[in-house]
Amino acid sequence: MNAVLPITGPGGLGLRIAQVPSEVQGIPYANAYIIFKLMPAKTYVEKITLSNTTNLPMNVSLFPASATNIKGVFQPLEIALPNGLASWTSVEPKSAKLPAHTELVATVTIKVPADAISSQQYGIIWAATGTYPNSNAIGGISRVGIRMYDQVGETTPGDTSSPAPSATSTTSTATGNTSWLAGHLVEIEWVGISLLFLLVIIIGAISVRRERKRAEKRRRKQKE
Repeated sequence: MNAVLPITGPGGLGLRIAQVPSEVQGIPYANAYIIFKLMPAKTYVEKITLSNTTNLPMNVSLFPASATNIKGVFQPLEIALPNGLASWTSVEPKSAKLPAHTELVATVTIKVPADAISSQQYGIIWAATGTYPNSNAIGGISRVGIRMYDQVGETTPGDTSSPAPSATSTTSTATGNTSWLAGHLVEIEWVGISLLFLLVIIIGAISVRRERKRAEKRRRKQKE
């Protein structure tokens, strides 16, 4: 892990490729995704940069998760359901307290087992933090991630199935907005807002039912 360095920015949690490994330089989207041609019994290492551009420190956890890519639609899966790639992958550090306006470099390591079979593997490296201290959201979790497109065996790496345009960084904002940059997935889940939205729907349904009953009573009185 590199030393924490001061940075400036609009305010958010960011994650990006720190340096493209020599073995995948020249492969499309290697500057936005983690892309390797994985061979059994081999180990692969890539550096990623985590950044905090807010005015307050963040406690951040880093971890791999599995994903699918069906007909070009990349979809992260539940963290508790690791696929081959996610189970082979580790991130160091696993957690960090990141001061305001700083960044650090973490290491992603993929250790491929000797009995790995030829296949296309998908995953994601998540960086997650709790609700921003200056946010009005209720019980939120903010996550920003870098996609992993890795093939096992003697095939051409980087089959990203028409991914988003390439760039260099992704940031989730402190206001709870979601954004897509650099082909990374930024996901912000606001539990409190979701519950509030559900409550609004329930109250609205009750109001509609009451109004229908009043209208029915008025029609009956008119008939009498």
